[in-house]
Amino acid sequence: MRDIALILHVAAGILAVLFGPLAIVLTLRRRGLNWAGEVYHWTIALVCLTALVMVPYDWGRLWYFWPITIASYLFVYLGQRSAEAPGGLWYRGVLRGYGGGWIALWTAVAVVSLPQHPWTWAIPIVVGSTVIEWLCFNPSPAWTREPQAGAAS
Repeated sequence: MRDIALILHVAAGILAVLFGPLAIVLTLRRRGLNWAGEVYHWTIALVCLTALVMVPYDWGRLWYFWPITIASYLFVYLGQRSAEAPGGLWYRGVLRGYGGGWIALWTAVAVVSLPQHPWTWAIPIVVGSTVIEWLCFNPSPAWTREPQAGAAS
């Protein structure tokens, strides 16, 4: 079971890393939920589910991944919900939700790849959070305008 979960975890993680930026860009450009956001949401869900399956196999060393996994999924769920009902400051939910999930992915990659250098884990968090917050407070005019009645988006 652990080997199957690991294979699915890595495959879904690669897809999530690739689809994260695409989901953010297409969701903001199209002002709503789209296929890339759906793919990103479900790949993150699979990454998180497989992580929850693998943690008990090495509980003493990996227990802290359970709360991180749940929080990571909730970030993407926030982005998903924000994309489903654009209006007001919806783009902040998309940026923080989808972007927060993507930051969590890269942080996990750093944790697994560079365990002897814990300070490197902060790089995706600091850089990613800074970019996301800058975009939240300096949005594109296209994200904040109200859609025209009868106009196709």
